[in-house]
Amino acid sequence: MTGAWIACLGEPLALVAAADLDAPEPAMHAGGAEANVAAGTAVLGTRTAFLSRVGGDAEGRRIVEHLRAHGVHVDGVEVDDEAFTGRYAKTEGVDDAGEPVTASTYRRAGSAAAAMGPEFLTRPAVAVALARARIVHTSGITPALSPSCAALARALLRDRTGVTGTVTFDVNWREQLWPDGDPSLVVELARYADVVLVGSDEAERVLSTGTPDGVRALLPEPHTVVVKDGAVRAVAVDRDGAQIAVPALAVDVVEPVGAGDSFAAGFLHGLARGEDLRTCLRRGHAGAAATLTVRADFATLPADSMAALLSCDDATWATAHVAPEAVRVGDALLPPPRESRTP
Repeated sequence: MTGAWIACLGEPLALVAAADLDAPEPAMHAGGAEANVAAGTAVLGTRTAFLSRVGGDAEGRRIVEHLRAHGVHVDGVEVDDEAFTGRYAKTEGVDDAGEPVTASTYRRAGSAAAAMGPEFLTRPAVAVALARARIVHTSGITPALSPSCAALARALLRDRTGVTGTVTFDVNWREQLWPDGDPSLVVELARYADVVLVGSDEAERVLSTGTPDGVRALLPEPHTVVVKDGAVRAVAVDRDGAQIAVPALAVDVVEPVGAGDSFAAGFLHGLARGEDLRTCLRRGHAGAAATLTVRADFATLPADSMAALLSCDDATWATAHVAPEAVRVGDALLPPPRESRTP
């Protein structure tokens, strides 16, 4: 693992079958945006801590076991024996264009993680993780969980409570978490971050523009803004407006949920290693592509496949293809993505 640390803060969730959303102890897999990012960066080789709260239930235990099994440090995960761990279920379908889409249903209101507040950042294990982290990552999901979580997000991003490194923020707009439809808090928090990740569709919703220039103009404070345009490209824009664009990889999509988290994990892994933004964007695309080919919430590429994608020229990158059976880079057929599920 690299010497740099990443700390991810947010709510982990138990992914269950739709019919089991209210079952006593359902079969499950671990999920949740920041937990997926933490597992992803740890598997890629960056020392990673996850900071959160879980309930004193089977789901909470399984999530902690999952994170630990993937190399994530979990000293900063509190267990609340009186609370429950959030759950969600996915329903697959196709959109009007015939593309795979997934709808998610949640049971998370009043969860253990929703009780986090600013004081959580001063817990000894949490404070240690924040102080040693080169990158601290959270998303726009966390402040939607409760008023205390919104206050925690402000303490982390605006006040930098306990933070010495770079703060990254994935907008992760979830319409059902914001019943009043007001994105102003998410926009405020994004402006406090050092690095912002946002999908162009999300940007249209929360900023009324999805163009890299438009997003940059409305978020002038962050050092870097990354605008992800789905299957088209990702663009990193600095404060001076200079852009680095990397096209998305061609992918045989199996299931779309988790791709954004895998993009974030790849990008942050590169950032923690001190790599240039073009390489970080390639890592993000490669992670997203791998996850798109599986039904789990994230997947990774074998070392040979990743090395080929990172080292190829732009023309070869533009023709590369990621499928469940193999990764094609130029004339080479390389090992396929590997999904990661709860052991």
